[in-house]
Amino acid sequence: MAFTFKHGDRPVEGYTIQRAVGRGGFGEVYYAVSDGGKDVALKYLRDNPEVELRGVEACMNLKNPHLISIYDVRKSAAGEPFIVMEYVSGPSLRDLLTAEPGGLGSAKALFFLKGMCEGLSYLHDRGIVHRDLKPGNIFYDDGYVKIGDYGLSKFMSVSRHSAHTSSVGTVHYMAPEVGSGNYSRAIDVYAVGVMLFEMLTGRVPFEGASMGEVLMKHLTQAPNVDGLPEPFARVIGKALEKDPQHRYATVDDLMTDVLGAEAARSSLSVFNPELSLSGAAARGISDPRPGPVGAGGGAFGPPPPPRTPPPAAAPYIAASGKPLAPEVSTGRVRYAGFWIRTGAVIIDSIVLLLPTALAQMMLPVLGGVILSVVYEVWLLGSWRGQTVGKRACGIRVINADGTMLDSGDALRRTLASFLSTFTLGIGYVMAAFDDRKRALHDRIANTLHIYADEDVPGRVRRAAA
Repeated sequence: MAFTFKHGDRPVEGYTIQRAVGRGGFGEVYYAVSDGGKDVALKYLRDNPEVELRGVEACMNLKNPHLISIYDVRKSAAGEPFIVMEYVSGPSLRDLLTAEPGGLGSAKALFFLKGMCEGLSYLHDRGIVHRDLKPGNIFYDDGYVKIGDYGLSKFMSVSRHSAHTSSVGTVHYMAPEVGSGNYSRAIDVYAVGVMLFEMLTGRVPFEGASMGEVLMKHLTQAPNVDGLPEPFARVIGKALEKDPQHRYATVDDLMTDVLGAEAARSSLSVFNPELSLSGAAARGISDPRPGPVGAGGGAFGPPPPPRTPPPAAAPYIAASGKPLAPEVSTGRVRYAGFWIRTGAVIIDSIVLLLPTALAQMMLPVLGGVILSVVYEVWLLGSWRGQTVGKRACGIRVINADGTMLDSGDALRRTLASFLSTFTLGIGYVMAAFDDRKRALHDRIANTLHIYADEDVPGRVRRAAA
């Protein structure tokens, strides 16, 4: 698809386009020069301009050396909006990671970490959460680490570089709570932790064959920091805590913890960015180009291929071969709490009341137990993790890896539930205090209760939202 404008065009009064840079989800980016000779980046908001523009006003007058500046919003003669931004000639962090697939080393990682934290601290102090931190939005230019794309809603990508859906953030860098609509500054702390891991190792901490698999790992798995030296292992572990209350309260706290280690301070003090980074563009890592594509920038254009291609798999099939739960495939995972689960149990008990009485008459003592086991195993294994009660309450049971239960999974979970019963109900009450709402038998069987996002009566769906 050809770009809308070419060299020499003047879509906005006062600026002449030199060349196209790249194309993103909302429009096109051009390198341009003002009539006074200033190099700028012009972003043409071809699609959904109202989405892109809604955060610009709050960011227009921000001034910090670690942020790519927004100069103005202009309109063409036809009323088409353009964002005028700072020109960035240096490479993005994504460019550097692509050029160094084994990782950047601790000194370079610390340099980028410090610049990111200083820029984010400035944003957070002014009530702005970035929401889309990723290596493609971090740049090096003339001695400074610069952050782009701050303050705008962006699309969520199934890989680190492409494939979009309509949510905020990039899935490999997205905190677990984003799926439930929580956009506090803790999500930026989480993304910084992911990027620190990637800068040190050359890979992201959670990978998968589909967006759903990656999201489920964010929700359920701890990063593997084995082999990382201190303080990095400890800092990454805390930054990537599932509960935002357990992470660093601020990016300043994170950086202070890192620099509390003498080795980190020493490494950073002797690092010379002019020697290590200034020649990056000249070596072919990055064309001189305007990095920003949103409020404050971001690198679009043809994305580099992933360094390690993900294993081939259907979009909704996990690496294990089991189908993913529909909520996991679409990224809408919300844990079902103790009380709604209790409601489902009550409904199931009512459904089984008469059949249990008949079973007890036919086979005293064991009849009711056998009927209950058959009911749970049959329905959970064949009815997409739902019994009658769970379906009525709009919840389902899934495996902790995000896959649907099969009959074997359902049997293990049902047998484990007897342990919760034998503990005088304490095993069930554990769900009220667990961060993922797990009862004792959920922990044993490695299962989760989540809100179902399909086949839910409207009244229950609205109550669960």
